[in-house]
Amino acid sequence: MLVKDIMSKDIISLSPEDKVSEIISLVENYRIREIPIIENGRLKGIVYAKDIAKKGIQDPSRIKINKIMRYDSPMVSPEQRVEDAAKIIFKTGLRALPVIKKNKVIGIVSMHDIILEVASKTKRFRQTKVEEIMSVPQTITSDTDIGRARVLMREKNISRLPVVDENKKLAGIVTIFDLLKAVKPRERMNFYSMAAEKERVMGIPISTIMNTSPMIVNVGQSLSETTGIIERYNVDGVVVVQDKIPIGIIAEKDLLEVYVSGMKRKGIYYQIIGIDEDDDFVISTIERMVNDTLQKMSKLYNLQFFFLHVKKYDKRGKIKYSIRTRFKTGKGLFVTKAYAWDLRDAVDNALNKIERIMKREKEMKRDKIMEIRKLKKLYR
Repeated sequence: MLVKDIMSKDIISLSPEDKVSEIISLVENYRIREIPIIENGRLKGIVYAKDIAKKGIQDPSRIKINKIMRYDSPMVSPEQRVEDAAKIIFKTGLRALPVIKKNKVIGIVSMHDIILEVASKTKRFRQTKVEEIMSVPQTITSDTDIGRARVLMREKNISRLPVVDENKKLAGIVTIFDLLKAVKPRERMNFYSMAAEKERVMGIPISTIMNTSPMIVNVGQSLSETTGIIERYNVDGVVVVQDKIPIGIIAEKDLLEVYVSGMKRKGIYYQIIGIDEDDDFVISTIERMVNDTLQKMSKLYNLQFFFLHVKKYDKRGKIKYSIRTRFKTGKGLFVTKAYAWDLRDAVDNALNKIERIMKREKEMKRDKIMEIRKLKKLYR
């Protein structure tokens, strides 16, 4: 299937002469994270919502977009394969790409489009259960204040928090967009950067802004069923529940990950994302560390894909790294997270965790087999 078969022709965009404040309005109203900047039908650049605060803008209503936009926007042509667009979206961490024909923007292809129109119809999605790819949720209670929720999202590199009651059962969910609604318009620039703690907002209980009807799937449902819920209710993530207790989170990026990983039929598909701008020596060291781990783990399991995601956080002028790994084997999915000030330490911690978990799983299986053999001998 080609990009032109699934792209949207309804383009939400701005011009280089528009003000930054208009970007903020689009982010809030349409829940988009990147906005193409177009002039006379031609793509001039792109603005990422996460970049706005980094520019140190004091008054977004007075600054033009051409002062902050990026000029090297990734793009695709309508004749490219959907698989190519999926790989670019996955690698860049974007949610959508402009579609260009004869230097003109003719559409937008998004992660949402790819998942619903292509990935959800694959055999892999019909056969894969949600528990195989879900991430363990970070939960909060209804009396948790907005300040604490915001800190958790920042530190854990997540955008949604299930809210549980006193019995640990799901009572609601709060996303970064829900938090944003609690902030006055003039305070929102600081909110994007997570820099200024506003006393008026930070002490408010999360119960005042949470969504009390979160979209859920049961632990035994398939990814195809999950995407059906995402399409029906126009959401970008669901909570996985068992006996009404939240046990997992699935976001659209997780679904895209499964789709991309299935493109390679032989061997292991692995990808490292988020280190393109780092020192070449550091990058080569990380690649060596990953390859060493893959070689060791291939002796224990039939490896299918491995993803390592790197996120950077500016902590008062010092960079802290957040690492998330996802390791898919023939026996299931293994996930780890790690944090450190040095990128190599963070990656090493994450890889060591995955090794320990996989080895422990293998040992438990071996012990179980030995126990069964002993019982068989006993009752002969």
